[in-house]
Amino acid sequence: MLKHKYKIAAIAICLLFFFLALFSSAGFSWKNLKYSGNGILADEIPHISGGYYYLKTNRYFINPEHPPLLKDIAGLGEILARPSFPKITDRESLPADFHREEYPIQKTEFPKALEWANNQDYFGVLYLFHPENNPDKIAFFARLAVIFANTLLLFFLFFILKKIWSARAALLGLFFFAISQFSIAHGSFVVIDFMSALLTVVAIIYFSLYLKAFSEEEKTAKYFWLTSIFFAAALLSKFSSVVLLPAVFLGGLVFVSFHPLRFKKRRAGVILRYFGAYAALTVTALFLVSLFYAFHVYKMEDSVLVQKLYENYPEEQLPPIGHKILEAMIYNNPLTKGLAAYINGVFMVMSRMIVSAQSTYFLGHVYGNEGAGGWYFPVLYLTKLSPGLHFFSLMALGIFLWSLFSKKDRWKNRFLDFIANPLAFLLFVFAYFYVLVTFTSTFQIGLRHIMPVILAAALLTGKAVNSFWEMSFLKLRIKHLILVVAVAMIFSIVCSFPYYLQSYNVFAGGTDRGYKIATDSNYDWGGSDVRRLGKWMRDNNVREIYTQIFADVPLKYYLGDGQRNYNLQDEGKLPPSGAYIAVSNYEYMNNVYSADIPPERKYTILENNLVARVGKTIFVYQVP
Repeated sequence: MLKHKYKIAAIAICLLFFFLALFSSAGFSWKNLKYSGNGILADEIPHISGGYYYLKTNRYFINPEHPPLLKDIAGLGEILARPSFPKITDRESLPADFHREEYPIQKTEFPKALEWANNQDYFGVLYLFHPENNPDKIAFFARLAVIFANTLLLFFLFFILKKIWSARAALLGLFFFAISQFSIAHGSFVVIDFMSALLTVVAIIYFSLYLKAFSEEEKTAKYFWLTSIFFAAALLSKFSSVVLLPAVFLGGLVFVSFHPLRFKKRRAGVILRYFGAYAALTVTALFLVSLFYAFHVYKMEDSVLVQKLYENYPEEQLPPIGHKILEAMIYNNPLTKGLAAYINGVFMVMSRMIVSAQSTYFLGHVYGNEGAGGWYFPVLYLTKLSPGLHFFSLMALGIFLWSLFSKKDRWKNRFLDFIANPLAFLLFVFAYFYVLVTFTSTFQIGLRHIMPVILAAALLTGKAVNSFWEMSFLKLRIKHLILVVAVAMIFSIVCSFPYYLQSYNVFAGGTDRGYKIATDSNYDWGGSDVRRLGKWMRDNNVREIYTQIFADVPLKYYLGDGQRNYNLQDEGKLPPSGAYIAVSNYEYMNNVYSADIPPERKYTILENNLVARVGKTIFVYQVP
C-alpha cells in the first residue's frame, strides 16, 4: 500500500511537470498561437525543421552536429500540423545572383548545394515560414511531442530507480529534479539537453542492475539488452553522451575489483570476464546506433559525406588511416555508413568545443573564445537551481563526510560500502568525468551543458535524504523538514510561471535581476519573448519599432512591416525622436559590457527612457 502511494505521488509530480511545461511553452491562447506563450527559440529552428526533414528525405545533411532522436520525436509530432515542405532542388552550385528569400517567403525551393552545406537556419525558416504553414502550430505540436516524451521518461526514471533503491528514495530524487524551474524550462522546448540527461541516467541505472546481476552470478541477458538499448538511446540524444562509455566502464571496473564478491579467489577471472562483457555491451549499443542512423543516411550521397568528414576533421587532426577507414565505412553498406555519420557528428562537436567561437557575458564582463573561466558553471549551479536542492545536498554531503571520517578505523569500510552500491558510485564517477570534460572546454553558453550532472546530483541527494529520513535537524525531523521545503519548492515554481527559462533563485536576486549573472541559454535563448513583443505592439498600437533582438525567426512575421533592424553600435546615432527601440537582453548585455564599444554607442544612454519590459528579456526604449 505504501509503495502504491509513492507511485501515485510520482504520477502527480510528472503531471505537474507536464502541464507547467505545456502551458508555459504554449500559453493559453491556442487559437492564436502567434501571440501566445514562448516564441520559437534559435536552437529550435534547426531541431524542429530537421526532425521533419529526416522523416521526409532519409538524409542527414541538415543539423548533423546533433543526433536525431529528439528531433525525430518532434518530427512525429509535427505530422499533426500537416506542414508543407520546401522543395529541395538538384542544383549543386549556386548562381552568382543567388540570395536568400526574405519574409514574406515566396519561393520555397532549397538548392541541394545549401543542403550539403548544412545551411540549417535558412532551411528552418523556409520550412516553418512556408506560405502554406503556420509556424507556431508546427512548433506547438513539436513541443507537445517532446514534452510528452520527457514526462514519460521522468516516470520511467522513477519506475526503474525504485528497483535498485527504495521507492521513497526514487520519489525524492524525481522530486528534486522535476520540481525545478530549470528542468521545466529545458523540458518544454525542442532542445536536447533534458532528454539526453534522462536517457543517460536511465542507461547508468540499467548498467547498475546489470552489474548487480553480474556480481551475484545471476542471469544477465535481460539487463544486457536493456543496458545496450539505453546506451544507444543516450548516444543518439547528444554527442557529449559518449562520456558515458569510459566513465561507467571505469566505475564498473572499480566495482568488480573491490566489491566483496562471493568468488574472491577468482577475482582476476571475473575482471577479465567484465572486460569481455563491457566490450559486448558497447558493440551492441554501437550496432543499434548504426541501425538507427541507417534510416537517416541511406539516401545521402556517399562522396559528399566523405567530403564532410574531411571538412570537420582534416588530415592533420585525424591520421590518413582513420579517414580511409571511415571512407570504407561510408561506401560499404547503410549500417557502417550510419556509424560513420555518427562519428562525423562527434567530430563536429569536438571541433566546436576546441575552437569555441562565441561571445559570453558573465558577471559584468564579455568574454570571447577564451571563455568565462572556471567559475562559470559553479556560479550558475548555485544561482539557477533551487535553494531546497542546495540545502539538502549540503546536508547530505556533510553527513556523509562526518560518517566517513568520524572514526579513523571505519573510513575504509565506509568507502567500500559506497563502492558496493553500484548506482550511487557510478553516478558519482560519471558526474566527475562529465564535469572534467565540460570544465576543460571554453564552450560556455549555458548551465544546460551539465544537465546530466544536475540530474545525478538530484538523485544522489534524494537517496541521501531517504537514508537520514528519521534524523533530526535543529529539533525538526528531516521528514517534516522535507515536507516544508517541498511545499516551498512547489509554491516557487507556480509563482515563477511562465518564465522558467529566465528563472534565477534568491541568491542571484531573483528572475528579474538574474540576467546580471549570465545570459545566453540561461536567460535569453534567442527569441523567447518575440511573441510577447508582437502582442505588446498590438495592445499599445505601436506600428513601427527598431529592434536589436537575438532571434532567428523573421521578426516582421510577429512585429509587422514596421519592424526595422537596428544596432546602436553600428549606426552611431539614435532613430528619430519618439521612435521605439526594442533590445533583447543578450544584445543589451554584450553591448553595455563590451570593452570595445565607446560609451556613446552603448544602450546606457537610454537607461532613463525605458518604457516597457516585455516578458523578461526585451527592453523597450522610446527615443527622447
